[in-house]
Amino acid sequence: MSAESARILLIYPPSRTQNHLACPMGMMMLAAVLERAGHQVRLLDANAANRRLATAEIVEIAAAWQPEVIGVTLVTPLVKEAYRLASELRSCGAKLIAGGPHATLLPTEPLDHGFDAVVFGEGEPTIADAVRAVLGAAPPESVKGLVYRGPDGTIHQNEPRPPIADLDSLPSPARHLIAPADFGATEDLHASIFTSRGCPGRCAYCAGGLFGKKFRFRSADGVVDEMVAVNRQYGTRHFYFVDDAMSMDRERMRQICRRLIDERLGFTWNMMTRIDSVDEELLDLAARAGCVQIDYGVESGNPETLKQIHKPHTVDMVRRVIPLTRRYGIRPVAFFILGFPWESMEDTEATRRLMEELSPYVVFEPAIASVLIPFPGTEIYERFKDRYGFSEWWLGDERNYDAPRSGAHPFYQAVMYRMGVVLDADFFRYSPEMKAKIHEVFRFMFASNFRRRNVLFRAAALTALDLSRKLDSISPRIERLLFKGPLILRRLSRKGYSLWRGQGASPTP
Repeated sequence: MSAESARILLIYPPSRTQNHLACPMGMMMLAAVLERAGHQVRLLDANAANRRLATAEIVEIAAAWQPEVIGVTLVTPLVKEAYRLASELRSCGAKLIAGGPHATLLPTEPLDHGFDAVVFGEGEPTIADAVRAVLGAAPPESVKGLVYRGPDGTIHQNEPRPPIADLDSLPSPARHLIAPADFGATEDLHASIFTSRGCPGRCAYCAGGLFGKKFRFRSADGVVDEMVAVNRQYGTRHFYFVDDAMSMDRERMRQICRRLIDERLGFTWNMMTRIDSVDEELLDLAARAGCVQIDYGVESGNPETLKQIHKPHTVDMVRRVIPLTRRYGIRPVAFFILGFPWESMEDTEATRRLMEELSPYVVFEPAIASVLIPFPGTEIYERFKDRYGFSEWWLGDERNYDAPRSGAHPFYQAVMYRMGVVLDADFFRYSPEMKAKIHEVFRFMFASNFRRRNVLFRAAALTALDLSRKLDSISPRIERLLFKGPLILRRLSRKGYSLWRGQGASPTP
């Protein structure tokens, strides 16, 4: 094939903590752009729920398909594995391009770990030109948003591309390239839709570099038209809007809701947005338009912490918005972050007390970052990396964290921290007392999400968790032996995690 019609393999590398029920949106968007440019594209998500792939398997697939170019998404927690993958892929003879959030934050780093070029910033306007450049059909210095190594080994970083001004000009994601069986063919498979990009927020724990600091929005008609098209092609009736703050343009949000109502489409949908970007009128309209869940980044119940991390909301705003959301029949889901290095035991207790106030209305979400992770490019990282010695932690072994493994982690961690035991990394060297306090808050969230379950099952779940933790503190060996095999405990782990994440839980009004 030529540089104008190349075989291109896009890979999301193996992760220790991720399990995907749908293909990542970024891969599908890049694939759509590349197909429009005339290329043959294949998607390979190593974390697809029903087809998890190890590095060796990915290399085998790539060698058999023989692509001219391989693109790899770089996300900080899995970048070490991605670099190992790149090293193994060199034998396939393809040109390797890195992209994604980590590549945007540290655009020269991937060139030291096996990649030929790096696309930084939004990938869609750059990827086709980048392919032509690495295949020798265009001078690399002419491609904005590209980093590459010259013939003499010198690294060149070209000027960045401006953010995409018209998001409606982008093609629809290449959903047709997905193998449904790989992801379990669930209702989530084609549910994801993006409607905006960028964020002007200054949250101290968030880098937010990929899409820039300025909000940009798709048109209301463009959003609803895509929902209708996906429904007609795939039968999808429930959608997840993957924006960080969907309702920041309230007039556009009203337009989306009004069209969904007026056309009686009958879709349901979830969104994530900011506490300060909703009001009673919008909640009423969203509920009538099919909104069933809103995810809020509450982060802390400590007013001083909210100020230090530059959140735009207050604790009082949280106390008002969460119950109000529930009053309109929408399930509020709250994200919190524990373990800010300046927080005392009393500060963490303030967060637990706020959770207790909210628990009649809310589902708590156990994201990996529920314990603070110092991502590169963030204020938290720059402020504390030298004090706590975690510079470039993503390249080493000491500060990495893993999903709980049988025999390596106790049962209570396998349930509560199933998405990754971040406390293993111990970025901020918490005291034993603070670790115990963080666990106490996690246990409270777990118990709260369980409160609508069968009383006996709930009691058994909490008793098992407490017993596991107690035994682990006395004799890890005995804890592993006791909790290793019984079927009821394996069922409890699976069931408990789904309920811990709020699946099937019904917050009381």
